[in-house]
Amino acid sequence: MKYLPFLVLVLAGAALTTQSAVNNQLRGSLHSVLWAVLASYLVGTLAAAMVLGYSQTPPPSLAAMSEVKWYQWTGGALGMVYIAAIVFSLQRVGAASLFALVVTGQLLTALLFDQLGLFGLTRHPLSLSRLAGAVLLVAGAYLLNRN
Repeated sequence: MKYLPFLVLVLAGAALTTQSAVNNQLRGSLHSVLWAVLASYLVGTLAAAMVLGYSQTPPPSLAAMSEVKWYQWTGGALGMVYIAAIVFSLQRVGAASLFALVVTGQLLTALLFDQLGLFGLTRHPLSLSRLAGAVLLVAGAYLLNRN
């Protein structure tokens, strides 16, 4: 059970790569990045609604909804930007290069969030080993994208 979270995250990464390839094909079939993004979100919304219905999770109260900060509503818009960027870029750079760059962006942003404790995250100061890991990842992304 100790390694279950690691396995779940590896599977999530595999799902993201698969989602990117499938959405890229959807873009080709629909002849539009934005229609592919909308279709992806509609199917995701329906899937989430089915899971919610099955789980019988009650909706949040109006009081809870009124306490949500404005930026907490931006997750869907940020996801739309991510999916649109992936669908737009996948054929142009290839899957390995694309995800090397995406993960590099994620890691650099995560290091900043950890360092500053942004969005309520527990602070994890930048250490030499964390910096070395980031440098190696950036170097790997560079090598994957080098012609």
